Amino acid sequence: MEAPQAEMSVVGRILRVFYAPSETFEAVAEQRSAADWLLPTIVVALAIFFSTYLTSPIYVAEAMEQIRGQTSAEQPNVEGTGDAIRISGLIAAPIMTFVMLFIGAAIYLLVGKLLGGLLGYGHCLAIVAYTSLISILQHLVKTPLALANETMDVQIGLGMFLSEEAQKSFGGALLNSIDPFVVWMIVIAGLGLSIVGQIERSRAYAGVAAVTLIFLSIGAFFSTLRPGG
Repeated sequence: MEAPQAEMSVVGRILRVFYAPSETFEAVAEQRSAADWLLPTIVVALAIFFSTYLTSPIYVAEAMEQIRGQTSAEQPNVEGTGDAIRISGLIAAPIMTFVMLFIGAAIYLLVGKLLGGLLGYGHCLAIVAYTSLISILQHLVKTPLALANETMDVQIGLGMFLSEEAQKSFGGALLNSIDPFVVWMIVIAGLGLSIVGQIERSRAYAGVAAVTLIFLSIGAFFSTLRPGG
C-alpha cells in the first residue's frame, strides 16, 4: 500500500513556483487556505516596498522636475512636495500589491468560468499570488539598473531594441512592457489556471495571454499620453 504524501507547506509551494510550479498548483488544487494568497502577497509587497525605498530619490527627482516643467510662468512652491511624493509612494506600493491581487483574481475567475473551469475566487487568489512571486525577480533586475542609470526609465522588454523615438509610440510602449518576466508570469498563471481549474492547457495559456495583452495595451496607451511620452 502506497504511503500518503506529506502535505506541502506554503513555504514549499512558494519555493516550487520558481522551479516546479505544477507541484505548487497541484497542491493548491488538492487543499488550500488563506495563507496560499496572503503569505506570497506579503512577500511580494515587502520586495516592492524595498525596491521603492531604494529608488525613491530617483522617482522623486523625476517627479519634481516634471512639476517644475509644467509651470513656466511662475515657479510653484514645491517645498515639502518631494517628501510627500516619497511617502505616498512607499505607502501606495504595498497597498497596490493587494489591490491588484483582488482585481486580478476576479478577472481570472471570469476567464476561468468562460473557459469552463471548475474553480472559485479563493483558487484564483492563490493563482495570482503565487504567479506574482516572479515579479520579485523582475525587481531584482530593474532596481539595480535604475540605480546605476539614475532613471526609472529602465527598459528590459522587447522595446529596448527600438529607437528612442519609436519607444514613445503605442507599439513601442507595448513592446517595452513585454519582458522575459512578463512572459514567465503568463506561463505560470496559465499553468495554474489549467491545473486548478481543470482547463485544457492551451486554452488556459491563451486566456491568460489575452488578458495580459489587454492590460499591457491599456498601460501602453496611457503612457503615450504622459508629457514627454
